[in-house]
Amino acid sequence: MKNKKNITTILLIFMFMFIAAMIENIRGIFIPLFKQDFQVKDTYIGIMTLVSSIAYMIFSYIGGGLCERLGQKKVYIGGFIFTMISLMVLANTYSFPMLLLGMFLMNIGLSLASIATNTLVPLLMGSFQAVLMNLTHFCYGVGSTIGQSTVGNLISKGINWRQIYLGEAFLVLLLIIGFSLSSFPEHHKENRNVEKKKVNIWSNKLVYFFILALGFYIFAEVGTGNWLVNYLKGTYGFSEQRGSMYLALFFGVFTIGRLVGGFIVEKTGYLNTVAISLVAATIVSITGLIIGEKGMVVLSLSGFFFSIAFPTIVLTISKVFKNNTSYITGVIMTAGSLINMLLNALVGVLNDNIGIYKTFFLIPISLLISAVFIIIIHKNIGKASKSVKAANA
Repeated sequence: MKNKKNITTILLIFMFMFIAAMIENIRGIFIPLFKQDFQVKDTYIGIMTLVSSIAYMIFSYIGGGLCERLGQKKVYIGGFIFTMISLMVLANTYSFPMLLLGMFLMNIGLSLASIATNTLVPLLMGSFQAVLMNLTHFCYGVGSTIGQSTVGNLISKGINWRQIYLGEAFLVLLLIIGFSLSSFPEHHKENRNVEKKKVNIWSNKLVYFFILALGFYIFAEVGTGNWLVNYLKGTYGFSEQRGSMYLALFFGVFTIGRLVGGFIVEKTGYLNTVAISLVAATIVSITGLIIGEKGMVVLSLSGFFFSIAFPTIVLTISKVFKNNTSYITGVIMTAGSLINMLLNALVGVLNDNIGIYKTFFLIPISLLISAVFIIIIHKNIGKASKSVKAANA
């Protein structure tokens, strides 16, 4: 019975990841349209990503604690309600401040549901956790790819971005119904009688390394989704439809990487594989940028090497920190989101001051920084495991 319940939970999580990706990653396609409709420059778009990241950061932290107190199911439903409200706001937005409000509410909802996913998935399987985590995020990649290509076609046919957000509100309604009617494993109740000692996580240097590794990676992935179409239009004059094709290709190979990545990680090791993959992503990204307009396919293909980083890093956090896992995961994701927030805001400012082409090199630079800290974590993991046990004792 427990296995059946877990299978239902996994299928619902897959469904959420698919829809969440469609909601989150079409924003990059809409950025040129936002600029046109609201008559704003890239600096204001940077403010939009800043506002979005602030919401994501705050509620990743809050969500980690809520998962331990209330359970993931309630956190999911709360997140979906915020997301649905945000989509209704965006569907009726005719001013830039209202756009900011809609994005803020959207990221509250997505962050709550995301922290619920990233803390629940490691509990659903005793073995092959990397496979399940990467398959979960594979569904995110599928949603991104389908969302990018579909939205690009809809825009080319004259469908307004407000109408697209309204259609996505219906998909979120389906999530609310599905999760409400389903029975979830309630690990928070199982652990309710277990005494949990407060852990001073800031005394462990591994926490800082995880924050930096995750934060710079998140920016590289989110920054590509946010700014690639804007980069292609501003640098080479690509239309939104043509730009969305390259973004769809990026997420397409990204998705393939997550489909096979979990099996590779289980055989070759977690962090060493992530480090190699991020270095490869750095090299491929820089190569594509240097080649120029004809190198955009190369740049998009770098998505394959992005793929395993986020789910594998998050899974490693749950293995290193055995106690207060949801809380610690929330803290690390919150701080990582802060890095993402600041860097996305910086992109908007730099685009207007030094140019879109030069600014986009922040993506591969961030990938390389993330790889460096993954290597540091990998080298310190043995000693750090002992310190974690001592801190949690």
